[in-house]
Amino acid sequence: MNKKNLFLVVGILLISIILSLFIFKDKIASIIDDHRVVLEVNGEQVTKREYKIRFNALKENAIQFSSRTDILDQVFNGKTYRELLKDELFTILTEELLCLQEARKRNINLTKQEEEEIKKYIQELKANEEMRGYFNQYLRKIDSDENHFYRDLYKTRLINKLYSSITSKTTVSDSEIVNYYNTNKNQFKKRKIIDIFLKVENEEEDARKREIANKIVSELKKGENFEKLVKKYSEDDSASTTKGIIDYFRKGEKEAEYGSVFEEEVFKLAVGQISNVIKTVKGYHIVKVLDEKYMPLDEVKEEIQSKLMKQKKDEAFRLYIENLKKLSKINVYKDRTKDL
Repeated sequence: MNKKNLFLVVGILLISIILSLFIFKDKIASIIDDHRVVLEVNGEQVTKREYKIRFNALKENAIQFSSRTDILDQVFNGKTYRELLKDELFTILTEELLCLQEARKRNINLTKQEEEEIKKYIQELKANEEMRGYFNQYLRKIDSDENHFYRDLYKTRLINKLYSSITSKTTVSDSEIVNYYNTNKNQFKKRKIIDIFLKVENEEEDARKREIANKIVSELKKGENFEKLVKKYSEDDSASTTKGIIDYFRKGEKEAEYGSVFEEEVFKLAVGQISNVIKTVKGYHIVKVLDEKYMPLDEVKEEIQSKLMKQKKDEAFRLYIENLKKLSKINVYKDRTKDL
């Protein structure tokens, strides 16, 4: 090859390289940006790519939970929810790295069986076409993949094992259980009520049923017998056998059936008192509290023990993590996530 042809080939190659760099410059810049370090904990780094995936997951959960696509732009205590989420994520990732470092120091690992359980869980998510579609759509939304999802589950299981190791000696005494019971007795209160229910199946009949409900309240205020009005008005399918009576229940036990608003109103009333009209997703209710009683300690002892045990373990683990933070070198680069 003569010099002229050689220069021509080299020139073409250089032009090709320059054109490639120009065409893919945004992609290259994105790759470089993804590899920027946004957090360092004792020398271990979190890249912007990792941070972005986790932020996308938090963002997606916030939108789904609130049913608001604009939730990230809402302001709480002078900060947008987006900024609050980003701050919270730095805390989560810092504590996560500290936990994983401690797990390594303590030689805490997952068994083969535990690893297989994670794989099985992912396979179950993909077991049918509909679930597989939701799973893949979720991964695309957060810009992740199945391998990354597996690693996140792996880390969670590992941290749970560390939690168990740190809190294994936690105990709850009988005196703590008795004290909790005596100072939180309202949690163990049960109410027995009688209910007049008007079913609302569509918007068209809502106004009419509301009018009937208001009429019933007026009749009750004039001294009309509640049981008589149950028989006359209530549209509960079981009213003919129960006579509108809902037997003793705790706060929380009827939430799935009637909703939280119903329970809130019921537990505000005194024994013998009649409510105003209560609107629920199923229709309208007017209730009267017939009686109340408190569950005995023996009946709720295990429940209280479990609750106190969790509280004490969570607090012990929190203090452990806070101590690790004090002993660690932590660098946070918030400015590198401002475009998220």
